[in-house]
Parts: sequence; C-alpha cells; structure tokens
Amino acid sequence: FAGLVTWQGAISKTVEILGQGFTGATKVSFNGTKASFTVVSDTYLTATVPAGATKGFVTVTTPTATLTSNREFFVLPTITSFSPDSGPVGTVVTITGNNLTGATKVKFGGVKATSFTVNSDTQITATVPTAAATGTIQVTTSGGTATSATAFTVTP
Repeated sequence: FAGLVTWQGAISKTVEILGQGFTGATKVSFNGTKASFTVVSDTYLTATVPAGATKGFVTVTTPTATLTSNREFFVLPTITSFSPDSGPVGTVVTITGNNLTGATKVKFGGVKATSFTVNSDTQITATVPTAAATGTIQVTTSGGTATSATAFTVTP
C-alpha cells in the first residue's frame, strides 16, 4: 500500500493508513501483532497500535491480497505509570510502560539516573539520583524518549 501518514507512534495511538483496495479488509498487523482497525474508505483506514507491537512493517489483509507498508513503523516508548510517586534521593522507583527494552537513559526532573535496570519491555527500576528535582520522569531508547504524564516529587 502507499503508506502511513506517520511512521511512528505509541501503543494505543491511532494511525492513518493510505493505499488501495482496503474495502473488506479482514486484518491489520504491526510487525505481526494484530491491531484493531476501521476501514474508512477503499483508500483509507485507521488502526490502533496494539500492545506488544514492535518496530517493523505494517500489513493489511484483504479478501484478495496481503498488502505491506513500504517502510517500517517505529513503536515509541511510553511511560504509563510509576511507583512510588514521591521520595528522597536514593528511592528506587518502578517505571511501567511499553517498549522500554534497550533504555539508554532515565531522568528524574531532567537529572540523569546513575543506576537503573531494564527488567522487561514494560518495566524499569531506577534510583532517584543526587541533585534530582521534582519533575517528570523520562526514559530514552533507540525508539525515542518517553515522558511521564505526571511529576515525581523529590522529598527532603
């Protein structure tokens, strides 16, 4: 098919797909992971980036063919929650999200954590660094940087 309006997105975000022959489509997949979708017209559909999606090609299966994107789609990292939501320097914080594998940097209020562990694709534990300030948490991977929706509060 012709392609995607955007070539990157986070889990649960809607993306637009352009092409031909979408009427009657039976499946949309992101690198093999099935997605929910809506056929808007024969040349346009929307799909929701599914949980578990990874970087790769997007396919649309129709009654007559399986159509593949001409480029790979990048799934952005996201932070969905963290716990605890406050604590002093040295507190170990569990960060939950998506596509966190390969994290190269974790920041608290703009200050880089010197110690963190990627436990899984959906979880990181990080230690609040010296000089951290109250602010959002950021996780950087090769796929981009995720920023928490709320701030971590650094207490005395």
